[in-house]
Amino acid sequence: MGKCSKFKKIAGYVVGAIGIGIILTFIIPIWGWVIAVGAGLIYLGWYLIQQYK
Repeated sequence: MGKCSKFKKIAGYVVGAIGIGIILTFIIPIWGWVIAVGAGLIYLGWYLIQQYK
């Protein structure tokens, strides 16, 4: 029983590490693009307001 429990603990760490890696690889960059696009739209809005004032 001790061996099985140790294996499950190590497997849990491995699965957790893979899950965190997937989140950091896919979800975080998507939020970065959302922020970049939002900043670009704000800049474009300010530019248009200044041009057509």
